[in-house]
Amino acid sequence: MPTVRALGAHTLYCDLHAQMSFWPAPMTTRPMLVHEHGLLFAFMFAACLAGIATRPVAFMASFWPANGLLLGLMLRNPTWSKTPLAWLSAWLGFIAADALTGASLERNLVINTINLVAVLVGWLFLVRQGPATLGFRRQRSVLIILVGCVLAAITGALLSSLNRDLFFSTTGWQTFAIWGSGELYNLVLCLPVVLAAPRGWIWQWRGSRVLQPLGRFRGLPLLALIASEAAAFALQGPGALVFAVPALVWCAMTYGVFLVSVLNLLVGLWSTAALVLLGLSLTPEQLLDTISFRVGVALLSLAPLAVATAHALHAQALQILHRAVNHDFLTGALSRRALMERGAQQLQRLQRENTPVAVLMFDMDYFKQVNDRWGHAQGDIVLQQFAQLIQRNLRPGELFGRIGGEEFALLLPHATHAAAQAVSERLCAQLREHRFTTDGGESFGVTMSVGLHAGTPADTPYAMNELLARADAALYHAKTSGRNQVQSFDPTAMTPLRHGEIRA
Repeated sequence: MPTVRALGAHTLYCDLHAQMSFWPAPMTTRPMLVHEHGLLFAFMFAACLAGIATRPVAFMASFWPANGLLLGLMLRNPTWSKTPLAWLSAWLGFIAADALTGASLERNLVINTINLVAVLVGWLFLVRQGPATLGFRRQRSVLIILVGCVLAAITGALLSSLNRDLFFSTTGWQTFAIWGSGELYNLVLCLPVVLAAPRGWIWQWRGSRVLQPLGRFRGLPLLALIASEAAAFALQGPGALVFAVPALVWCAMTYGVFLVSVLNLLVGLWSTAALVLLGLSLTPEQLLDTISFRVGVALLSLAPLAVATAHALHAQALQILHRAVNHDFLTGALSRRALMERGAQQLQRLQRENTPVAVLMFDMDYFKQVNDRWGHAQGDIVLQQFAQLIQRNLRPGELFGRIGGEEFALLLPHATHAAAQAVSERLCAQLREHRFTTDGGESFGVTMSVGLHAGTPADTPYAMNELLARADAALYHAKTSGRNQVQSFDPTAMTPLRHGEIRA
């Protein structure tokens, strides 16, 4: 069974993980609602119409977003993928779009069944990889997603080549190559956008948060990307396709996985439109050029995604390390070193502003009896819950840290003696009212003693060591006076400890 310390570390990691980068998450975790079947149908219908609008006469679409959208939605919503009616709703969206644009019934049924089967094969592979891989939280995420896209593309290509007489006047090899390269191009560009998107439907996104990476002074990578694409269009030639790679890598290091996947999609669509304008027909008449272009765009888009993933993981690791160094492992409070450093910085500012400040020192009463009676694991739980109680009461700018053992300190900027006294009494009352419960169901309470020192620059040296020493002297007096109380520092009756001294 995991120890309390191990659970504390895991909880700390998970909290950090949730609070840091804008990591993808399931859109929903509940069963599919009735109206969501309608939304899925509408999305597929609209995506298919968009694809049909790019379809050359009597041939497959130049861009087909529907399969990537469906695969992404099923991966992001595990409960949907286990609902046969959801797959039926999506398939009907495909059918309705082709029917509206005049496709024959047989061609309609066959081609859209192939689409659905290809998506299903990709889903069967990718759903086994886990949310961390699909959420771009693993170094290998991009390669695994590429494998899923390749499997789906090959499936669609094989099925289409077996049924080519229904919709293409080409050989089996030409049908396989055109369909497979097109499917890979579409999936690699569209699927990451869905997988990396924020939680919820698009109208539920917080625009300020989604676009936060594009904030002040961070538009240069985007400008470089636009300039690269303009240069590629002007110069043309076989190397023009890779002109945007350095700018995309720069964007990947600045904007994160989601926005980079969107930029990949836009760059791919722009490149396709530009080449069509320059004479590429994306039909069997230019088979090798079409295959080369589509596969090239798909594979080139992987580099920015891989860089964005690696950069985000690196930033996450640094934040976890920073958190581990500056916070107590068990309680999440600031470490003593971090409290002293941040406190010193804040005191310099408060002294310049001639602002009052207060320091509180907490010590839980008879904590050793908790460890002796119920064990150190229960004692750790008491420390964790005590720290949570204090942290729930913190206001911006207040610093809470663990000094050692069951001793904690709280720095209150802008606090007068009366305000600090009220805070101390309120925290003592909340702890007295809190009940701790053992694994055996036994309930018990804990109290604490508080030492308080408050002052202004005129009467108090604004140094963390000195403020803590005075609060500690008041805490010692509270403990020797019966515990479960608040005592304020009195220079006429209390002597702060100096470095290296031991209190008798």
